[in-house]
Amino acid sequence: MDYSQPGYNNRVIGGIVIVGLVILPFILARFGQTGEFWIWVTTEMIIMALFATSLNLILGFGGMVSFGHAAFFGVGAYTVALLMKKAGISLVLALLAAPLAAGVAAAIVGWFCVRLIGLYFAILTLAFGQLLYMIAFQWYTFTGGDDGIHGIPKPEFLDPTNYYLLCLIIFLVCFLVMRMIVNSSFGLSIRLTRENLERAKFIGINVRRYQWINFIIAGIFAGIAGGLFTELNRFAQTEFLHWSKSGDAIFACLVGGMYSFAGPAIGSSVLIFLHIILQQIHQSLVEIWAIILGIILLGVVLFAPEGLVGLYGKISGKSER
Repeated sequence: MDYSQPGYNNRVIGGIVIVGLVILPFILARFGQTGEFWIWVTTEMIIMALFATSLNLILGFGGMVSFGHAAFFGVGAYTVALLMKKAGISLVLALLAAPLAAGVAAAIVGWFCVRLIGLYFAILTLAFGQLLYMIAFQWYTFTGGDDGIHGIPKPEFLDPTNYYLLCLIIFLVCFLVMRMIVNSSFGLSIRLTRENLERAKFIGINVRRYQWINFIIAGIFAGIAGGLFTELNRFAQTEFLHWSKSGDAIFACLVGGMYSFAGPAIGSSVLIFLHIILQQIHQSLVEIWAIILGIILLGVVLFAPEGLVGLYGKISGKSER
């Protein structure tokens, strides 16, 4: 085995990170309420990393900008909230139903959207996303309207540490499955449609079908993230479906590196951590978060267009394969 190969080094780094994430909540639990707060923060990081990675199946690997990806996050969230609060279904069954509901929604929306490309695709995803947002906002008797659904039951065995570990396990499984998809022949075909749409058609790839399937897969994983996020906060609200939620995932992909598989997860975690730190320093800094985020994005575009992962590759003398 060649220990100097980038793949080996990445596996070592990944193993160290996983071990660190596993022992992290047990260390934080020793710090009382402060530690419990940071367990909650790191759990949110894991969930939103999954959401950003799911979007990158469309954005980075598919080459399609979607402003409506939060719709599937929200569908997963409301599925868990409605089943647990109104139907009395267990968390496990609700979490299994969340990706199914999100996948169905993605199949319907994607069937229309993949017929367009470029800016038209982005605008159509935005339109469908806002349509689902307005349905949830107006259907007060079912979704709670702008009040949302609160008081979602919490299983007794799920203390902050156990829920953190549950989310971490689900994230790792989803991460590996998405990586397998990206590295499969299907993933290679998706990347070909991103690089050269006409050539993909010329060699016989059914571009619309492949993009539609990719859209559905991304929606399924977004639904899982939405379901986990709802149980973490014990409520679901219309903001989960808003286009700004999609913007958070897009920013994460840009900051972390959309052409790297791990980039969106890193970018999402960095942005959430920075937001929390600024909140801890002074509340006024949170009020100008949009300005700070704009400066960060400007710096990324000008000095690190491949994101943090690409910047690391340049500094360490390695290139992303």
